[in-house]
Formats: sequence, C-alpha cells, structure tokens
Amino acid sequence: MDKNTYYETVKNMAVEKVLNQYCSDSDPSRPALKKLLEDLLDWFMLSERQIYLLKNENDKGNGFYDRKLGTPMGNLDISVPRTRTGDFRPHILPEPYKRVDESYTDLLMSLVVNGYSESSLLNTLKSLNLPYSDDELNKIKDDLKSELDLFKQRELPESVFALLIDAYHCEIKDGSKVKKAACYIILGVDMEGKKDIFGLYTFFGKENRADWNKVFEDLINRGLKRVLVVVSDDFPGIIETVKAVYPYADHQLCFVHLQRNIRKYMTKADAAEFNKELDKIKFASSFDEAVQKFYDLCSKFKSKYSRYMNILMEKAEHYMAFIKYPESLRKHVYTTNSVESINSLVEKIRIRSGGYFNSVEVLEINIYLQRENLRRTKWKKAVPMINAHIYEIQQIFQLRYFNQTQNS
Repeated sequence: MDKNTYYETVKNMAVEKVLNQYCSDSDPSRPALKKLLEDLLDWFMLSERQIYLLKNENDKGNGFYDRKLGTPMGNLDISVPRTRTGDFRPHILPEPYKRVDESYTDLLMSLVVNGYSESSLLNTLKSLNLPYSDDELNKIKDDLKSELDLFKQRELPESVFALLIDAYHCEIKDGSKVKKAACYIILGVDMEGKKDIFGLYTFFGKENRADWNKVFEDLINRGLKRVLVVVSDDFPGIIETVKAVYPYADHQLCFVHLQRNIRKYMTKADAAEFNKELDKIKFASSFDEAVQKFYDLCSKFKSKYSRYMNILMEKAEHYMAFIKYPESLRKHVYTTNSVESINSLVEKIRIRSGGYFNSVEVLEINIYLQRENLRRTKWKKAVPMINAHIYEIQQIFQLRYFNQTQNS
C-alpha cells in the first residue's frame, strides 16, 4: 500500500469513527449534529438562490419544497428553495435520488474539526467545485455567520415569567492560545410558558459584576423590561446587578447548586443532615415560614461552620424565593437544571472536537443549533404546568409591577 492510499484509508477510517460517535442512534448529540448539517445546507441553498436572483432579475423566489437527502449519517430533512420559473436548482445539491459523496463528508469534517474558520470554510466550498466567484463564495460564508448575529440581536418580549441563567465553562482558542472561558446562557420563559434562549454571552477570565452589567444592558436594550423571577447560581456580582436592573423581580439562587455546595463545604454526615432538612423546607406553606426555617437550620450548624453559615443566612431570601409561587410551579423556578441540559450536549461536542472550541463563534453557533433543535421539539409548545397557571402568574405580575409602580 503506497503512502497516499494509506493516508486515504486512515482518513476514511477516522471520518467513519467520528461520524459513528456523533451519529449513533443512542447518542443524544445526534440531533444537534444532524441539525447542523441540515441548517448548513439550507443556508447554502438560500444563499445560492439570492445569487441566482441577482443575476436573473425577471425571476422571483417562490417558497421551498421539502426533500430528504441520503448521507452516511442517515436522511437529512432539508428545505430546497424554488423560483417561479423553476429554472433554479442549488448547485450544492447532488442529483435527485443520489446519495452524497465524500465531499459532503469532508465538509462536515471540516466544520467538526476546524469550526467556522473563514479559510477552512472557503476552501471547503471551493473543493465542492461550485460555479461561483470568490465574492459569491464569500457571500455564502457571510450568510452562514450572519445567522448567529441575527439571533443575538433579535428583539425580546417586554415581559417574561422567568429568566434562567447558567454558565458553560470550557476552553476556547483565542489567537494562538487556548484560554478558559465562560459562556452565559440566558433561557427565558415567556408569559405563556414557552422557552427560548434569549442570549449568549461569552467572557474570558473571572466572573465579575462588569460582565453582568453588559449582559443585562443588552437584554434591556433588546426590549426586555419586566421579569417576574430570575434564577441563577451565585455568580460574583449578579445579585447586585439583578437588583439594580429588575428591582421588582424575585431572584432565586439555584437550590440544587446550594445542595451541591453543602456537600462540598461540610462533612459528609453534616451535609446529609443539612440537605435532608433543606428538602423539607421546600414544602413550607409560605415564604416567611421557609426563610425562618432556613435561618434556624443554618443557626444549628453555625458554631461548626460559622463563616459559611453567615453567607447562607445573608442570602436566605434568595434561596427561598421560589416558595412565593404555587407549589406545582416551584420546580420550574428553583433550579437552573433546564439550562444545564443544553450545556451537557455542547460538552459532548467539545470533547469530540479536540477538547476546546476554535473560537467564541464556533461555541455559540453550536449552542444556537441546540436552540433551533429544541424549538422544533421540546420547546415547540408551552410547558404544560406553567401554561396551566398562567392566570395566577399574571395576577402575581400585576401586583408586582403595576400596583407597585403606581404607588411609587
């Protein structure tokens, strides 16, 4: 076997292995990667139609038709753009009923391995022998990248039920170095109970209040004026920022993270006893009762863990804010776990991409694709339990905002 043949064999084996890892039926990251390729092809084809229409002013766009495209990872569901004359057909599509060749696999692998770097993406486009100039290929590349920008700049609703905030910690290539970074995902639940990601904010270095000011300033500038409850971990500076920008909102510090931290800072026996009592407080009949029981519980361990108990007692109202809501709603506003599930899928992609992301943009595009997949599946409809309590939520909202603002 000569050197070139050997290289091709090894490359094909590597491609097959990575595809199998990404795309096995048991792998929860499969929908995200499948959606990545579907979106990529949809964007290519739409950009191709725009280029075609610029050259053919007498023709016009005429919607889309759905098609399944056979690939090594199974059928892709794509939306092929049409024109009124029917003369347009995307060059990136193979002939009808023909499975894609290895050029498509190369495209997929370049995205998995190299991310959305401009040079690798343009080189991949050129390798597909598309009949476009460099300027037109650049336009296709820019259309792909603009999807993320449009998502991050879109207008938000004025009033929402909840914001759930969590951080995804990872390593990202910044210039010639790989640095530690945190991407804050803002998951919103609107007044009808529907979920969506409202924002992505990635920062290098340690968490601080200045970064939180930037996050909430962006949310406000995009239209988000009133929030009923903010749920987050105890990030440095976030309590002060939430109080400043949304003074009428409850701020719930993640109850699940609290229980994890208890196990971290206390002995095993003490942590088990503390968390057992903490679980009972979750069913308190009122907010005031929950806060008092939390104080009492912390006081019980204060002699042994003085500094830590004092910190918890100072934030008692933040840990117990979820008790203000109907019991059947509490599980939706006492933890950030719904955001962590997104993080876990992105983490699988990071591990299989070499342990880090090639840029902030690559990380955020992966999260954006997770969002698109969830919007078509789990988030397509409102959360049933929240939707069932819309009237009560609106009453709380009315009392919280309109009554207090009239009295102020």
